[in-house]
Amino acid sequence: MGQAKADAMIGADLKEVWDAYFDPERWRLWVDGFAHVVSSEGYPEKGGTLKWQSTPAGRGLVTEKVLDHEPRRRHRVSFEDPESTGEFETTFEIRGEAVHVEQTMTYKVLHPGFFGPATDIFFVRRQVIGSLERALGHLKHMVESG
Repeated sequence: MGQAKADAMIGADLKEVWDAYFDPERWRLWVDGFAHVVSSEGYPEKGGTLKWQSTPAGRGLVTEKVLDHEPRRRHRVSFEDPESTGEFETTFEIRGEAVHVEQTMTYKVLHPGFFGPATDIFFVRRQVIGSLERALGHLKHMVESG
């Protein structure tokens, strides 16, 4: 299993960051590769599910199931797409006048091939980290610019 992390300090109050994070109308503005919601049942509450389609160059159809949901603190899901499976956790912590948002993705590539471990280290992990960093950068910009 691979793991990737990214974080950002967002200059806003926790409610504003939390609300932006869970607003499906704004996901296209900041979630890397997000195209549209396919279905949602009980999301973002524990046990809820979300299916979303990525852009053509993205992950395909992504299915999430909420494992933990602690309002304004933590959100953890299991996920599955055509190429990978794993867990994705986001934490929110007030730090002074800002909110520290950290994302951690633990994943397994479903069809790693002969060079699987090397491919993960030199390609997949870098791509995942880049995606997380872009998303948090866009979230930060969206929230801070109002």
